[in-house]
Amino acid sequence: MKTITTLFICVLLLIGHFLIADINLADDWSMENQSLKYEWGLEEQTAEHDKCNSIILHYDGNTWNHVYHTHDTWLTDIYGFGDNNIFIIGDKGTVLHYDGNSWTRQESRIPYRLNSIWGSSPHNIYITGDHGTILHYNGTEWKIQTLGVSNWLSSIWGFDENHIFASGSLGKILFYNGEKWTEQNSGTTNWLYGIWGSSKSNVCAVGVYGTILHYNGKMWEKSVQITNKRLMDIWGADSKNIYTVGADGIILHYDGVKWTRHVSNTNNWLRKIWGIDNNNIFAIGDNGIIIHYDGKNWKRQKSITNYHLLGIWGNRKDNVYVVGSNPKGLY
Repeated sequence: MKTITTLFICVLLLIGHFLIADINLADDWSMENQSLKYEWGLEEQTAEHDKCNSIILHYDGNTWNHVYHTHDTWLTDIYGFGDNNIFIIGDKGTVLHYDGNSWTRQESRIPYRLNSIWGSSPHNIYITGDHGTILHYNGTEWKIQTLGVSNWLSSIWGFDENHIFASGSLGKILFYNGEKWTEQNSGTTNWLYGIWGSSKSNVCAVGVYGTILHYNGKMWEKSVQITNKRLMDIWGADSKNIYTVGADGIILHYDGVKWTRHVSNTNNWLRKIWGIDNNNIFAIGDNGIIIHYDGKNWKRQKSITNYHLLGIWGNRKDNVYVVGSNPKGLY
């Protein structure tokens, strides 16, 4: 009986040894995979991100991948000046900066949601946000610019440091001449969501009810309305290739003479558009939608997320970033 008991204990010890070895081996593999994942700044495509309220995606010319970050706040827009100098903005005054190695948070001193970012150089960057917020970055720190307006400011774009436009609620359009901000007469009270131009005398703003406004350097005028859908953003390769996107997957193209509709092959809201050239244009929006235009057709790309994508920027066709947020926390 004693011999049987001894043998039984030995068997248990042997089984336990192999179990512990397996567990240690599994831990080693897990740590190795995790280390590689963090070293490259990318999460696996199957990784769950629903524990975080925001997402950053990177496109290498072939596939979209998750970019690892530790900032659990809604992200709304992105703008950069090269591979190693990129800014992301978001809710609660969030400003993130990428230096080529990691994302770090910068102090904005603003508690409100930030909506749009643009800059003429790394030392001259502007951000617009809720409650009339405009921030300016001089390369060292962010400072609040007091305008005396309380409007929600949705978008900002400039031709150079002396010609900058911001748009927002109730048809608000502000202009900066390098010294001060002044309000321009937009001729509408419709909410405006996007603004872009090919020159200081050729600027377009878009908004609700299919609103398209054009600025000729002196005054704003309404363009011919061809849709009643909300238009969310606008971008152009040049003055004869301008695109605007919006509700229910709408895409409109301007050829220098008239606006026509493109087939987007999606019913998702498209919230931002950005291009490298006229043959490499990306539109992004709700439920992780990303579509690419090759100069002929719009085709959907696999984004590996169902988050609402709200901001896009890139400097090459193989270096494009997208930011987005968990739709449960946006509204």
